[in-house]
Amino acid sequence: MKHIIISIILLLTTLGVNAAITVTAKAPAAVGVGEQFRLQYTVNSTDVAGQPHVSSMDGFDVVYGPAVSTSQSYTSINGHTTESSSTTYTFTLIARREGKYRLPAVTLNVGGHNYTSNSPTVQVVKGAVNANANARPQAPSLKPQTSNIHRVGPGDLYIEVSANKRTVYEQEPVLLSYNVYTTQALEQLQGKMPDLKGFVAKEVPLPREKHLSIVNRNGRTVQTTTWSQYVMFPQQSGKLTIPSIPFEGVIAYANRNVDPVEAFFFGTSATTRVNHTVHAPALDITVKPLPPKPATFSGGVGNNFTISAALASKTPRENETLTLKVKISGTGNIDLITPPEVHFPADFEQLDNKAVANTTLTPEGMKGDLAIEYYAIPNHKGQYVIPPVELTYFSPADGTYHTISSGKPVVVKVAKGNPNSYAARQRMKNDDIRHIHLDPISAGSTNGSGGMLPVAVMYVLLVALFVVAYMILQLRQRRSADVQGRLLRKAGSKANARLRTAQRMMLDGKSSEFYAETLSALRDFVADKLALPVTDVTKENISSLFTEYGVPEELSLRYSEAVSDCELHIYGVSTDNVEEMQRTYKAAEEIITKLNPLLKKKKK
Repeated sequence: MKHIIISIILLLTTLGVNAAITVTAKAPAAVGVGEQFRLQYTVNSTDVAGQPHVSSMDGFDVVYGPAVSTSQSYTSINGHTTESSSTTYTFTLIARREGKYRLPAVTLNVGGHNYTSNSPTVQVVKGAVNANANARPQAPSLKPQTSNIHRVGPGDLYIEVSANKRTVYEQEPVLLSYNVYTTQALEQLQGKMPDLKGFVAKEVPLPREKHLSIVNRNGRTVQTTTWSQYVMFPQQSGKLTIPSIPFEGVIAYANRNVDPVEAFFFGTSATTRVNHTVHAPALDITVKPLPPKPATFSGGVGNNFTISAALASKTPRENETLTLKVKISGTGNIDLITPPEVHFPADFEQLDNKAVANTTLTPEGMKGDLAIEYYAIPNHKGQYVIPPVELTYFSPADGTYHTISSGKPVVVKVAKGNPNSYAARQRMKNDDIRHIHLDPISAGSTNGSGGMLPVAVMYVLLVALFVVAYMILQLRQRRSADVQGRLLRKAGSKANARLRTAQRMMLDGKSSEFYAETLSALRDFVADKLALPVTDVTKENISSLFTEYGVPEELSLRYSEAVSDCELHIYGVSTDNVEEMQRTYKAAEEIITKLNPLLKKKKK
C-alpha cells in the first residue's frame, strides 16, 4: 500500500509542475490541554522571500519556530524530466485552554507576488488526543504523543558556574562563565543576568552559533560549551551573592514512530521538541574594601594605567578657548574614573570639561582609554606653563595605590587675540568697574556759623524726621506687595525681548552675540523672577534655588546645560552653524516658558 501511495504522489507531482503557487496551513483537528502540536505552512516553491511570523495567540503559546525545511524532486518518464519543490515552515504550539479556535493564516512572497494560506481550525479538549485522529486518509498513522513522554534527567542537561577570582577588591573585575553540559540535542537555551545589588554586570559578546565539544564527565560522555560570560564589577565590600539563574531550553528528540520516507512525502516532522528549564547555581564572591584612599584617588581600579596630556592647538590666542586633551589608558574600570584636576595658570578662566570613554569589554575588565578635553580661556598673551597632570589609581595586582604623571609640563605660548571679541569686551567691561572712594568726614567739623544749634530746634527737627520716616515706611509697606508683582510681570517680557534680539543676531549670522543674548535672557529671567542679583544666578547654586521652588530635576538640568552651551560658544568655540543656533534658541524658549509658572509659586 505504501508503494502505491508513493507512486500516485510522484505522478501527481509530475502532472502538477506548472500548477499555480499555493500556501497550505495544516494542524491537527483536535489536541489536548497542555499538549504540544505542530502548525505547518507549506508552499510549493523554494523561491520564498522572508519567513512567516506567528506570535502567541489566544489559547496557545508558541514555543518554537519556524523550523524551515525544503524538498526537491526530479521525475523522468519516457525521457521527459520534471522538477517539483516545496518549503515548509513548522511552528510548535502548546494548547492552554479548552475551546474551538481558528489558527492564523500567513502571507508569503513568492517571486514578487503575495500568496495567503488557509486558516485551520483546532478543537482543544481535556487530556491527550491521538495525533492522527483527524489526519487525511492517505497519511501514515502516528502513535499518541504528549509533552511528558520525554524526561530530562539531572545528568542530561546542567550548567556549572565558574569565576576566575573568588576574592577581589572593590571595583576589581570578576569574570563569570556559564558552562553547559548535555547529553541531548540542545537547540535553544536562554538565560539573563538580573539587575544585582552590589554589582555592575556587563555581558561579554560571544558567538551566536555555539560549537559543542565532547568531554568525559563523571564517567559519561557529554557535550559542553561556554554559553555566556559576564564581567562583574563589585561596588561594595563584603560577601556578595550572584543568585541562581533559570535558563529556558528546547531539546529535540528523534520521533521513532515516523518513517523518514513517509515524513519526507507527507510533511510529518521526524523530531519532537520539548521545553526544559535548568537552573544555574548561585555563587558567592568575597569583596575586600580598598585600603584608606589618598586625597588624589580618582576611583580607578585596574592595571597598567598610563596618562598623557597635549594641547589641541599649538597657537592659542588670548580671549579664545584653548583645549587640553588628556588621555587615560589601561584595563580596569576606565569608564568609572573621575577626571583628574588640571592646574591652569591663574590668568586662565577654566570652563567645564568633557569626557568620552572608548573601551571594549574583556575578561580583565574594560580595556581602552578615557579621553578628556579641558577648556580654558587665557586673558592675556604671553608664555604660560601647565603642570603635569597626575592620576592616582589602585592596582589589585599588588594591593597598593599608584600615582602616574603625564610627563613634562605643557608650555603654552598665547598670541595676541582679537580685541573686538565678545570675551575681550566682557573682560574690559569688568575691568572698568572701580570702587568709589569716599573721604572720611572729620569728627570735629561744625556748621558755617561755628556754633551749636539750639536744643529746641534740635528737638523739632528730630520729631519732624521721625514723622517723615514713619510716613515713608507706611508708603513702602503698601507698595511692597505690588513691587514683587511688577518684577514677575516684567521678567517674562524682558526675557522675550532678549530672545527676540538673539533671534535677529542669529539671522544676521552673529553667533557670538546670539549666544550672549540667549545667555542673558536665561540668567536675567531667573534673576528677575526670584528677585536676586544676576551674579547670584550661577551654575553652582541654580540647582538648590530651583529645588526650593519645586522645579523638576529634568528642567533644572536642561537649564544648566543650556547655560553651559552658551558659555562654551561665547568663549571661543563658537561656530556659525545656523541649525545649532536654532536648536539653542528653541531650547531657551521652551525652558523659559516652562519655568514661568513654576517660579510664581511660593517656596516650599
